[in-house]
Amino acid sequence: MKAVISFSLVIGLSLGFYSPVHAVGASKFTPLTLDDRLVKWGSAKIGTPAHVTYAFVEGPIVQQDARNCRAMDSLERIARRTGHSIDEIKAETAAAFQLWDEVSGITFSETENVSEADILVGAQSLPRGYAFTNVQYEKDGTDLRERAVGGNRGLNKPELEPGEMRSRSQDLTVAGITRSAVCLNPAHDWKIGFDGNLDNYDLRYTFAHEIGHAIGFDHHIRHRSIMHFKYAEGFRGLQPGDIEGVQWLYGPAAD
Repeated sequence: MKAVISFSLVIGLSLGFYSPVHAVGASKFTPLTLDDRLVKWGSAKIGTPAHVTYAFVEGPIVQQDARNCRAMDSLERIARRTGHSIDEIKAETAAAFQLWDEVSGITFSETENVSEADILVGAQSLPRGYAFTNVQYEKDGTDLRERAVGGNRGLNKPELEPGEMRSRSQDLTVAGITRSAVCLNPAHDWKIGFDGNLDNYDLRYTFAHEIGHAIGFDHHIRHRSIMHFKYAEGFRGLQPGDIEGVQWLYGPAAD
């Protein structure tokens, strides 16, 4: 049985248990928890690695159960507006995946098989906001009430601050992520690199932020972080808290 909560996360079977003590001490990052479930790829055990595939959407697709990124299309729509080639845009996406890959136990590889890829990347068919992420995860048969928490999982201000979203005084089960999708608004003037214009977002920074949601991280607003909801041009890579978080969730990078 599957259900959709307001920010489009399809929930499911709990796979294990996690001690909130670790998250309480991890003040520099915020794990993504939904209905008291921590979500991650691979094993339900915290600190274990996972391999995830991603694919670029090449034409119109619809994900019926999704709230965010329900209707997606090719990044060619962004290429046509910005003047950047599709190869340049895909290279920035790959570089964003590499930021997380090179510091932790979660690794990524591109596949051309859209139907089987773990993470889909594309443009929104119906433009809104800036960028969004949809996360599907396994759920047991409990009927969950639809609710709005934390905005829409993107570079858009969350409705509630992470500290208001949940109490960490209780144990959380761990649910396995089954599929994610990252979609950018093709109506915006995306760029490659920083130029001081904060209305025009850098592609690599934006993809890195959305990938963070896709692998199990919420907005983090208390420290300098790629997962802050507000776009900035003070850094273009992961910050210490981001690295601490992804290593906590997936372990360190293999030697």
